[in-house]
Amino acid sequence: MGAFGFSQPWMLLLLPLALLPLLLRGQPAFAYPSLQRLPVDGLSRWLEHAWRGLGAIAISALAVAMAGPYITGKSTEQVGHGAHIMVVLDRSASMNDDFAGQRSEGDKASKMAAARSVLERFIDRSRQDLLGMVTFNTSPIMVAPLSGDREAALAGLRATDAGGVGFTAVAKGLAMGLDSFRGKPVTGARVILLVSDGGAHLDGKTRDLLRASFHRQSAALYWIYLRDSNGGSLEQVPEEGNEDAYPEYQLHTYFKTLGVPYRAYEAENPQAVSAALADVARLKNLPVHYRVAEPRRDVAHYGYVLAALAVLVLLLLHLSEVKQWRTT
Repeated sequence: MGAFGFSQPWMLLLLPLALLPLLLRGQPAFAYPSLQRLPVDGLSRWLEHAWRGLGAIAISALAVAMAGPYITGKSTEQVGHGAHIMVVLDRSASMNDDFAGQRSEGDKASKMAAARSVLERFIDRSRQDLLGMVTFNTSPIMVAPLSGDREAALAGLRATDAGGVGFTAVAKGLAMGLDSFRGKPVTGARVILLVSDGGAHLDGKTRDLLRASFHRQSAALYWIYLRDSNGGSLEQVPEEGNEDAYPEYQLHTYFKTLGVPYRAYEAENPQAVSAALADVARLKNLPVHYRVAEPRRDVAHYGYVLAALAVLVLLLLHLSEVKQWRTT
């Protein structure tokens, strides 16, 4: 059973009001000097105690219910076969172009739209994977932390409908994706899935930091390179002295030196993107251990029901009360 808590604990300050029915007299007084000579009425004494007690119970139950009591959900361990996959998605301005290298007239023709459509199917089918997502352009954004919540990942992916802006800061996006593995036990294959249409020039310090982070997190790298007609091939060696004109090739060459499993896919159309992701989905991995937290359970309704029952009994007692005492 989970822990007990209150969403609005300050409402418990109303609990002392429950003492009022116990301390104050609520019954009307009759104009007679004394009842000492009359025999003791046990039923009336019992009803008086019940009256006071029910009033205290009604106020206490209502105060506790208004405080929003709940029981936290239990956390259970689940075991599956999949991977810990962080999708690092490029949202730079060039992702608004189509695969012909031209600015797309509609969202359906852009590289971003093609990647989004295929990634949606990939996420929906990755039932036994832990998924997360980072998007980047000039700066990275964590849109969905690594978890088994596919709806969060899909919501982050759909947020890319606004289109891309800015430059391609690949290193920052990869660094944030790798950082999401920090502090988590290695209970399955870790994969950084980079989806981008371009490369970037990385200085020596950045290269060393990324390499150390990949080794520290024991993560593999898969790059789906969304190549348009103006982009260079990852396998085409540029002419000597012209290397700076092909940052994609330089980035690919650097990735091969990371010392971790790495594979690149050149996708020149939406079908190639789908085929690349299908290949990633066939990865053979270690068993994935993860914990699933149940939602907390609201129990305020029990307090309201108890207060309502107490008030109902009080109402019945009030209706049965003698309103006028007549002598015969």
